[in-house]
Amino acid sequence: MTTKKNKNTDTLLADPPEESFSIRCPRLGHQINFPYCRSENSGLPCFKTLDCWYNHFDVHAYLTDKLTKEDFKKAFLDKGKPKVFSLFDLIEQAKTRKGKQV
Repeated sequence: MTTKKNKNTDTLLADPPEESFSIRCPRLGHQINFPYCRSENSGLPCFKTLDCWYNHFDVHAYLTDKLTKEDFKKAFLDKGKPKVFSLFDLIEQAKTRKGKQV
């Protein structure tokens, strides 16, 4: 495993690894590099970026420096609707469409 550490303090640096470095993505199931994770979500980082990259560099410091507070919140702090609510919405939409067809 490659990590970027400060030689004097043994803390992780806030610089991402080179593009040639890749890790296994738990969502996709294959190797990916940091630039993919950084912009996977319509230009925002994947919601798992902090979890996946924290062992390799100070990803939190890097992203808080590079993203606006709103984008950071949108990518990592805003919780989407739980799946059950999304399913209820889809069921209601299907009922509405079926009612219009009759």
